Formats: sequence, structure tokens, C-alpha cells
Amino acid sequence: MNTRNRKGMALGVVLMAIFVITLLILAAYFANIQEYRLGNNSLLQTRAMSSADYGHAAVYQGWDKSWNAFKSGTTWVRTYTPGDGGIDTVRITKLNALSFLVVSEGRAGSGVRAGARRRAGMLLRLNMPTIRIRAAIMTSGTIAIGGSTSLSGNDTVPPGWSGCSTGTPVAGAIVPSYSKLTAGGSCRAMTCIAGSPLVDTTKVASDTNSYFNYGNLHWSDMVAMADKQVSGTLTGVGPSTAAGACRTSDNKNWGDPNRASPAGLCEGYFPIVYAPGDLTINGNTGQGILLVNGNLSIQGNFTYYGPVIVRGTVKLTGTGNHINGAVLAASVLDSTSTTSLTGNSNIHYSSCANAQALQRTALPAPAPQRSWAELF
Repeated sequence: MNTRNRKGMALGVVLMAIFVITLLILAAYFANIQEYRLGNNSLLQTRAMSSADYGHAAVYQGWDKSWNAFKSGTTWVRTYTPGDGGIDTVRITKLNALSFLVVSEGRAGSGVRAGARRRAGMLLRLNMPTIRIRAAIMTSGTIAIGGSTSLSGNDTVPPGWSGCSTGTPVAGAIVPSYSKLTAGGSCRAMTCIAGSPLVDTTKVASDTNSYFNYGNLHWSDMVAMADKQVSGTLTGVGPSTAAGACRTSDNKNWGDPNRASPAGLCEGYFPIVYAPGDLTINGNTGQGILLVNGNLSIQGNFTYYGPVIVRGTVKLTGTGNHINGAVLAASVLDSTSTTSLTGNSNIHYSSCANAQALQRTALPAPAPQRSWAELF
């Protein structure tokens, strides 16, 4: 039988097999690299989004009430480090008096191929209490006026306060019935009361909702929002500073209602002050919202700007007491108790002081619809 010489055939087959195996190894390696890169990229994207969410939560939960006073169009930047190696940059822009746009950009990893960036936006709106203020003072109990006290429901703008104008007058006082108001001293025949009308009688004075419900917020919500808690007798309430800044940690620092040029360090500070029981104050000044869970006694030389809400009664004595805003005395602790206004005391309605106090003390809430959106 005639056979052909096939020298070198085995070498060719081996080389072909090596080539095929090499291609298979390279394909497997490439697939693994791609899978690793996809997985790592997905992880970085998740971490970047987590950082962006962290920034939103940090701004929302750690809201600085001083931001409420910024002018519309103002943008400020905050940087946060979530702790997983990511970095988050948050830009907060005030859109109008009550609305803010919070854009949070989270980054994870570094380099062109080893980094990820995600951005999301959130709309916040200040959740302002809605307090229906109908008079310079309203109570469900009895008011006794004496001395040289004056009540005025004519709207006034505090000296030096900007961005305000006078509005419609309200009543000087609101009581459940005329029998609940007595006047003596220089206030005989109600000559110390101004407003439209001077005195009003309406069932809202006896309705506890008028004192403890504020739109979608309630008394307990306001107490939870309080910046300070005080009790007993306080003397020398007034602004305090340290190291060139307003010292908000001082429990007697209730802001600075006196407007000056240049502006005082505590002019923009409007705290919510809560007293869990009876409270007595002797001087000097403050602004914001005052909540008293008992009876309030002001014994002299104290000026306050903003709403004062008391579950019990209010007693003003001595000279130099001025409340610019409004007083709501629920008198729910003792139906027979009397709100007593004597000495040289003044309670003047001020929509400006009330509105600024309510706005400056408000906390934000997500906008009702589509408050969050991923930007990229």
C-alpha cells in the first residue's frame, strides 16, 4: 500500500489548539474584566446616590433656622462626608419667602474610570404655623385692666424693622362676653383700648382650637420645635454674643429686636421659647414665639416682639412692659382665673412682628407633590 509522508502535521494541530485555547482564555478574561467593571461601576453609582441622599437628609434634619431669613435668590453650599469614602456637595437656593431648592451631588471613587457622580434635587417649603390672631389680646377667661395700661389692635411696625407695612386693624381685646372684661385706673370707659372694634365678643375666644391648633401644626408640635426651655424666674433676658457670633446656647438670649446699623449679631435670631410650667420674667428684651404651659407673670421692664401663647393667664405689673405682636391667654388651667394688666404695660398688635417670628422659627417640609427628582 502506498502511503504519503505527513511530517509536521502534529505541530500544526498543537499550534491551532494553543491559539484556540488562548482565544478562549482571553475571552473569559475580558468577560470577567467587564463583569468586574460593571459591578464596580454599579457599586460606585449606588454609593454616589447614597451620598446624595445623605446630603439631603443632613440639610433637612439639621435645618438652620437662620437660613429662613436669607433673601430670595441666595445660594449657599454645604459639604458632607457620609463616612463610606463618598463626598457630598449640597447647594441650597432660596426660591421665595417660603420655598427652597436643595440640589445634592454625591461622588464616590476617584479618577475618570474609577469615579461616579449622582445628583438629585429636593423642594422644601417652610411649614409655618397658621395662628389666627384677631386681637392684641384674646382670652377665654377674664381680663382686668388697671393702672395706665394700653391695648391697641391698630397694626404697628416695630422701629427699624424692614420689609413690613401696616395692615388692617384688629380688635383691642377679644373676650367671651363683655362681663369678662373690667377696666379701672386710667382705662375707665375703655379709653386705653384702641382697635376695630375696641372690644369684641365671639365664640372663638372660648374655643381651645384658637389657642392650640395652628393649621397643620398643634401645640405639641410647637413645643417639639422649641429652641429653649425655661422655668421659674428669669431676669436680664437679652441678646448675648461670643467670639463675634450670636451665642444662641445662652438660655437667656431670645434674640435682638433692636435694629441697628451695622446689624446686631442676634437680630436674625428668633427662638421658640417653651416654659413647661409657670414663668416669671423681669427684663429685658426678646423676639420670637413664647409658649407657656402655665401662667405668665411679667413684672417690669420687659419688651417682647412676636406672639405670646399661654395655657393659663397673663399678669403684667410694674413699668416698662411692652408686648408687640399679640397675646393669646387660653385660661384653661383655672376657669375662674383672671388675666391682670396693670402698671404701665402696653400690648400692641403687630402683624410684622408676628409674621417674621412665625417665618423665622419655621422648619421645612417636603413640597406636597414631586418634592424629589433625580437630575443625573
